[in-house]
Parts: sequence; C-alpha cells; structure tokens
Amino acid sequence: MKNTSSPLSVAVGKGVQGACKILKRGHSLPGMIVEKMDAGFLSSALRQLPLGTMIVCGTNGKTTTARLIAQALSSLGLKTVTNDSGANFTRGIISSLLPLMTPSGKLPCDIGVFELDEAWAPVFCRQFPPDYALILNCCRDQLDRYGERDAVEAMLSQVASFAKRGLILNAADRRVRSFSSRFPEAKTSFYGFDPSLSPLFPGDEDLICMRHGCVSPVQSDLASVVLRAITGNTATFEIEGQKLSLEMGIKGSFNFLNAAAAICGILNIARTCPALKNSARFKDLDLGPKAAAEAVSKVRPAFGRGEGFKIGQSHVDMVLVKNPVGFSSALRSIPLEGKEVMVALNDQSADGRDVSWIYDVDYSNLSTIKAVSGQRAFDMALCLEYNGKKVVRADLDIEESLMRFLEGGGDKIIFSSYTSMLSIRKILLDLDKSKGGNLYAAD
Repeated sequence: MKNTSSPLSVAVGKGVQGACKILKRGHSLPGMIVEKMDAGFLSSALRQLPLGTMIVCGTNGKTTTARLIAQALSSLGLKTVTNDSGANFTRGIISSLLPLMTPSGKLPCDIGVFELDEAWAPVFCRQFPPDYALILNCCRDQLDRYGERDAVEAMLSQVASFAKRGLILNAADRRVRSFSSRFPEAKTSFYGFDPSLSPLFPGDEDLICMRHGCVSPVQSDLASVVLRAITGNTATFEIEGQKLSLEMGIKGSFNFLNAAAAICGILNIARTCPALKNSARFKDLDLGPKAAAEAVSKVRPAFGRGEGFKIGQSHVDMVLVKNPVGFSSALRSIPLEGKEVMVALNDQSADGRDVSWIYDVDYSNLSTIKAVSGQRAFDMALCLEYNGKKVVRADLDIEESLMRFLEGGGDKIIFSSYTSMLSIRKILLDLDKSKGGNLYAAD
C-alpha cells in the first residue's frame, strides 16, 4: 500500500493550481486534471491521515459545519485539511489537498474534514470509505437535479453505510435518524435541539402547518449534544448532561444547530479514534466537551454564509438560501427589525433551474423588501407580492440593484441563492477595497 501520492500528479496539480491563482478562476480544475491522470490519487493521499477522514453531508449547513469542525480541531492542536472553498465534489477535495502536499507526494496532516454534495458523496465513499460521516438533514432541494427527498435519502443512506468508525446524526430529522438502526456497525452519536426551539427549525412537513402553530415532535432525548436555548448571539448547549452557554462567532439559530453538530462530531472522533488513544503524539490533546464547544464557538462564518461587510456607512450581512427549509429558517432566526432587505435569485445549474420552491417559503417575518434582483428577480418579486409583501424595486441586473441598495447606509441584509451570492460577494469585496471598509468574517 502506497504511503505517498504520485509525485508527477502532485507536480501537475500544483502547476495548474498556480496558473488558476494567476487567472483568479478554476479552483476545482487542478483536481479535475489530477483525477483524470491518476484515478487512485484521492485514496492514496487520504490513506496517509493518521486520524482518518470525516465527511459532512446533508441538504443544508454542510459548508458551515465542516468549517466549524476543521477550524476547531486546528485550534485544538491538530493539522487539518478541508475543502473550505465550498467546492464539494471529489475534484474540489483533491484541489484542497494539493497545496499541502510535498513534491514527493506526502500529505503532512492529521485528519481530513470534507463537505460533500449529496450526489457526489457516494462517489467519494466508493473511492475511499470515510472513518466518520456526519449527516445534517434531508430536505427538498434542487428538484431538477436530485429529485424528491426519497432520492436524497437514498444517497445519504449510502454515505451512512460506508462510515467505518463513527456516525453523527440529527435526531430531529426522522429520515436521518433512521440511519442509526439501519447501520449499527458504526458508533452513532446524535445531536438535536430543545423542543421549545422547534419553530426555528422547520422541516419540509412543518412549513405549512407551522403557520398555524403546529410543529412535528423532536427527538432531543436521543441526543448527547442539545441546543437548549438562544439569547441574542449566545447559545446554550447541553453536552453529555453538562450545560454550557457560549457567545458564538457565527450568527443565526440555524448556525447554532450546525455548531451542535460540529461539537457532536468532534466528541465522536475523540471517543472512537484509536490513534488518539494509542499514539504518544496526541496524548496531551484535549478534545473534551468543554474544549470542543469553546473551540467551535470561536469560529467565524464561511464565505457568503452569515458573512458581514462594512461598506462606507452600510453594514451588510449575507445569507445563503437555496430551498424552502433553509430560507424559512433564516427568516425566522435572524432579527430583521431596522434592516433593509434584498433578495437575489438566480437559476443557474448550481442553484437549480426549478425555482418553484420559493412558493413554499414562510415569509411571515418579512414586511418590505427594498430590492429584488438576479435572473429570476421578477419571479421572486411576484411570489413576495402574492404573500402580501411590498417590493420596492425588482431588477435583473445584480450590480446595479446592489449599488442602489447600498445607498443611504444603515444595516442591511441580503438573502441570495448560490451563484447570486458569488456575484454579490465579489462586488462587496471590491467595494471594501476601494472604499477602505472593514471586511470581517471573510477568511
């Protein structure tokens, strides 16, 4: 069994990566080329990790949760590799490995934490079965690509079946929860939320009835890590019976639940990884509940997902929304009073061509929307009008719409689909540099 990857593949990958950096595009291209050159590159690289690999999968929260785990583990003393750019196909993971690899093909890291697209996760698992799988949720998303939730559940079920050591599951999602009984070989840990917080975390079934005050029961009694309460940006977790209140570096109750998942994932690694117990190198490492939770609480948002910008007199927050559950959760958990709102909706392949999902979102917390933009701006504006919301202006041109939205200063929030988020973020970064604003949480 090889302990290194092909030096030729590494050299080619690093060369292509250098060219892509100069051109400022094509992040996943190096991985795509290396994958075609050397089909075994991914597995030979990941085999070198002494603590193994964890994959994070599910409809909502993958990028943030993987970031929380990877950065927390790094702050606790482990050298972690992760696909933090959000490129969540196998080629994106290879591209994230290349900068850390030596010319001889060694990967000098301890553990890999990777988020994976639901459809590509089974492909990854067949190439390299992960040691740990964290599955967040199973919601309706990109119907034209994934189909209905039964198809998504089947993909996630395949992922769960490959986990060799640990399986971390959302106790509040009945589809995800069922994987525990289906695949008992891995050590299963659950995370969840207090029943009193149920309105903040609707599932697809809840979106209609939640408007009338009814929600599905949750299974927090199964969970070893429970999000118990939220006060402002302080989250209270109950971790293996111990309560801990922490000021969070991320915003939004949906991200606090991602933090509970991250804490649960770290504790599962700590309990089940043989190398942590048997290697003198890791003997002083503290991955206990308090240390894990505090490390997670200090992590800042992933790009475009709760990121904040100071542009002139405007304080702008960005929130990624891509399906009914995610958008509804964001609207229910983020305080909107005193903030001007913009919604940007595209329908490129990365967003999903079918945007009919916007009619299943609960918009009750919205009142006036100052700007609606993107390729499907008029569809979005019509939907909001049907829901009794006032739209000041709808415009297909994202840049023009954004510049008008920023006028006048004040607190602003932008809800955007994936590709519109990328466009808006690029503009905000350019504005930040040209106007001397202070960008935070964008690392």
